[in-house]
Amino acid sequence: MRSRWNRLVQKYGALVFGTAWRILGRTADAEDVVQDVFFEAHRLQRKPADDGWGGLLYRMATFRTLDKLRQRKATVPLESVELIGANAGPEDEAIGHELEERLRQALTALSDREAGVFCLKYFEQLSNTEVGVALGISDGAVRVALHKARSKLQALLAELNPGEHHVA
Repeated sequence: MRSRWNRLVQKYGALVFGTAWRILGRTADAEDVVQDVFFEAHRLQRKPADDGWGGLLYRMATFRTLDKLRQRKATVPLESVELIGANAGPEDEAIGHELEERLRQALTALSDREAGVFCLKYFEQLSNTEVGVALGISDGAVRVALHKARSKLQALLAELNPGEHHVA
């Protein structure tokens, strides 16, 4: 039993960590998610076929990561993005990190399905079909959730940046 569990952790640990890290952007938080996911999987006493663990752990990692994201305290935004010149070097990287944090903050306002679909599509770069398989939903449900997520995120990000106007 123990060696089977160790093989399972070795096989899927990187997948769970990678999913959490891409969404959270922090190693310590991603490590916490990995620990939570495998603890919960072990606690479930569920014994799917070896090929069934991948989808289950992917789903668990996505939703645990979103829970972790929702628990974060809001970060203090940069003073004023408009003051940074177009030719700035290190500032561009800082702006990118700030935008990532704003997106992560906005993701916490979405439903689990919408946030999960968005994260798997854009952070994990899965196809709509792969997202559907990972979450156990149809392609149509993926498309609807993705559309809702994009619309809500656009509105939420506009609220976080009221001085910026986006033309679609």
